[in-house]
Amino acid sequence: MSYKLLVLAIGLVQLIRSAECGRNLTELRAANYPPDFLMDLFKNESAVCHNETYVSEETIVRFRDDEDFDGTPELGCYLFCIFREKNFWINSRNELHLTKALEIVPVDFEQQALKMGLKCLKVKGDDNCARALWYHNCWKKSSPAHYFLI
Repeated sequence: MSYKLLVLAIGLVQLIRSAECGRNLTELRAANYPPDFLMDLFKNESAVCHNETYVSEETIVRFRDDEDFDGTPELGCYLFCIFREKNFWINSRNELHLTKALEIVPVDFEQQALKMGLKCLKVKGDDNCARALWYHNCWKKSSPAHYFLI
């Protein structure tokens, strides 16, 4: 009887642990996703924005891979910095220039990126950092298999 109780207790602990963090989104992505050339497109901006915002690599990885993690204010400022450095931000409207952002998307990913973008047009947030984070949260939720953060 005590063996069955021990097995049940271990099962409950594992269930509670799995509930504490969201689904690992890496399981949804292809092994070669994102392609290296896509990573290279943001390498310089990523370095600049890491130095400017001091966001941790752990925060970036957790946001990218944990379905339930909505990010931090520092992450939002890092994301805004990347938009700004890529000239994807419209300062007068405090929002992403979606057309400019889509220009760098590879042809074979265009339709998926457009679908993700169209689901995320009504930006929310009190400042540019919060708005940048809102876009990324929206994209991650609209297509977790295709979302990736550099």
